Amino acid sequence: MRIANKEIGLNFNPYIIAEIGVNYDNDLDYAEVLIKAAKRTGVDAVKFQTYTPSKIVAISSPKYWDDDKPDETQYEFFERSNRFYHEETKELARLCKMNDISFMSTPFDLDSVKLLDDLGVPAFKIASADITNFPLLRKVAKTGKPVILSTGASSIGEIEEAAKKIEEEGNKNIILLHCILAYPTPADHSNLLMIKCLRDIFPKYEIGWSDHVVPDESVTIPTIATVLGASVIEKHFTTDRTRPGNDHFHSVDEELMTRLVKNVQLAKVSMGEYLKQSMPVEESARLNARRSIAAYKPIKEGEKFSETNLVMLRPGFGIHPKFLEHIIGRKAKRDIKPGHLLEWEDIF
Repeated sequence: MRIANKEIGLNFNPYIIAEIGVNYDNDLDYAEVLIKAAKRTGVDAVKFQTYTPSKIVAISSPKYWDDDKPDETQYEFFERSNRFYHEETKELARLCKMNDISFMSTPFDLDSVKLLDDLGVPAFKIASADITNFPLLRKVAKTGKPVILSTGASSIGEIEEAAKKIEEEGNKNIILLHCILAYPTPADHSNLLMIKCLRDIFPKYEIGWSDHVVPDESVTIPTIATVLGASVIEKHFTTDRTRPGNDHFHSVDEELMTRLVKNVQLAKVSMGEYLKQSMPVEESARLNARRSIAAYKPIKEGEKFSETNLVMLRPGFGIHPKFLEHIIGRKAKRDIKPGHLLEWEDIF
């Protein structure tokens, strides 16, 4: 599977998405700052959110997350958080193209799918909350583009059902993101082993990790996710984690995202082979650091070999130490100097 010009899979570096979401604070100039900063970090794509409040939530729907506006409804939150739609979304796509970074956005309604498809998004990311929104899944699937499906708060059965709906439209390019639908997610609630679970249960799909954990200075969690088999990593992105707003505080800034990219790439390249075996890079050490049976002191012709006149010395060019018991008690064919690595021709 490819997204834009990048192969997705365990044999490649993880595809990394900087989730700007609504962190641009309804400011196109700041959105451009974020896009340029994300580009410098080495991520593969930046992602936004595209929706109309009236098509996502009932007016009286209460919020399920904590912030500094506890009396605000979901509708009020979405209305103030994202006032961008057609023209502004087109401008975001243009800014991404101008900065040579893939533009993505999560659609929350059917009209947004068409808008984003027309803008040329290379893949569609579906939020965890919409894993049961089958009309949206079908609409996205029909585009034929890869579908990145977050699975927060979902059961295996719900994931299977959602994937089936996508495949029924002829689209088998599915990426499942393990995700914990809590903002922020405590590190000890990340349950990263679920990445391996998803890989075992859904072997034909790529598996990734959508990270809502407040980052530590080493950005450790995405690195662990990579080792456990995540081929896509999504992380919220900002330029200032102290800015007011719902997502800035658990995002990574430019410095931390740069570290994240380097960490997961290092983790990926360091994983290497599964089957334990001697590697070519070890060959010199294998030969020169291992031991051979050698003379510890002068041994006269006809003298018996014993544990007192033999020693195991580097390098390993001579007789393997496993043959020591077959040599003890046998006689030397010739005089042997201390330090000489025994050869079978030395032994009667």
